[in-house]
Amino acid sequence: MGEENQYYLRDHHEPIVSRKIWDKAEEIRMKRSRNKVVETTGNRERYTRQYSFSSMCECAYCGHKLTRRTRHSRSDYEKPVWQCMNATKNGIANCPNCKAVDEAILEGAFLDAFGLLAGNFDDVLDVVLSYVAELADTDESVRKKQQIDKDISSLESKKLRMTDMLIDGTISKEVYEEKMVDFTRKFHKLSERKALLEDSICTQKDINRRMSELRDTLEKEQVLDEFDRVVFESIIDRVIVGGYEEDGTPAPYKLTFVLKGNHTGTVPHAKEQFKEKAKKSKEEKRVS
Repeated sequence: MGEENQYYLRDHHEPIVSRKIWDKAEEIRMKRSRNKVVETTGNRERYTRQYSFSSMCECAYCGHKLTRRTRHSRSDYEKPVWQCMNATKNGIANCPNCKAVDEAILEGAFLDAFGLLAGNFDDVLDVVLSYVAELADTDESVRKKQQIDKDISSLESKKLRMTDMLIDGTISKEVYEEKMVDFTRKFHKLSERKALLEDSICTQKDINRRMSELRDTLEKEQVLDEFDRVVFESIIDRVIVGGYEEDGTPAPYKLTFVLKGNHTGTVPHAKEQFKEKAKKSKEEKRVS
């Protein structure tokens, strides 16, 4: 049996949603997708960067990522904690040495580690900040965006020429419609890539600005007094949660911050240090 010719007819029938609403929905979808980061592991799990420590914390005992959970939900004692995904999904027996770590402890430990590194600015942090600044170089993204702008302009010119050919009768309406579908598909792809690059350029500029401010702060021998997500994400590659004491005893609250450039900063007893700081802060408030 033969096959009948198939034709694409644009706006042939009443759409379920208008083209304007469709385009707006696509714009929202793209904005949401930009915040997602896909990390390929053995089981190809997908992580998002919704939180500062998302996909950043790694269990020292089994190598799994840590996942965020909320304890005492909907109460005055509600608090976010991070725990080994292996233990939470498969049972604590699969990673018996891990412990849930309060998010506040992770933030406090980062400040402690950063303070130690800041005291050694010339040898460590200066190298790290230079490394981050190099990674955040916007030139390559700008060049890619400029090329996409040229490609979009070229596509628009082709569409105009195709319209002229239709008017002149050089091509049929069917061929014209088919070409327009192809042009529209290519245009949407280029527009999506352009939007992602523009977002990346803005992020890179913000990182460069923050790193410049941070360098000035450190050169004045000042340190961070509160957790800064931009600084954390810019200079930290990952956080290894857990470890062992010198005698082999598990130390679940030992936190090792691996900086970009492979330098490390370790807080051996993060929970104890956090409690001591909290106690000291309460005493100072009581005195004042």
